[in-house]
Amino acid sequence: MDNLLRKLRGMLGVGLTWGVGWGIIMFILGSIIGVVDPDSLDAGEEPWRLAGIVGTVGFISGSVFALIFSSAERRKSIRELSVLRSAFWGALGGAVLPLLTTMNDSVLLNTMPLGAIFAASTVAIARRAALREAEVVESLPEGTDSAPRLPA
Repeated sequence: MDNLLRKLRGMLGVGLTWGVGWGIIMFILGSIIGVVDPDSLDAGEEPWRLAGIVGTVGFISGSVFALIFSSAERRKSIRELSVLRSAFWGALGGAVLPLLTTMNDSVLLNTMPLGAIFAASTVAIARRAALREAEVVESLPEGTDSAPRLPA
């Protein structure tokens, strides 16, 4: 049960990260388009609405990526994960919603690269953090734990 809850928490975390990231990107792009060429935006295409829609797609894509990635790479440590392979799984996660729903398939041209970029970034950041943590642990004096001790 704990393992299932841990996986669900991870899926939720990745989904929220992707959703917020995708929403911010769309808000910025929508704002730029609104300033540069406001006639190209129809009624109801305000940047905040676009950000909400794309953020929801990002949340679902990120959650699907986390599910696929945790299943496909479950026996590997963070240091062994390939950034390129995670980009592939991210592109696949980004493609799931447009392919399985009635969305226009041209949306794939946006969701797949975003999924690949976010997945590769996620794994690269996690690998870097794991390597830094290993360096810190190795630099501790011998006989010292990495966990802080409370005074007696």
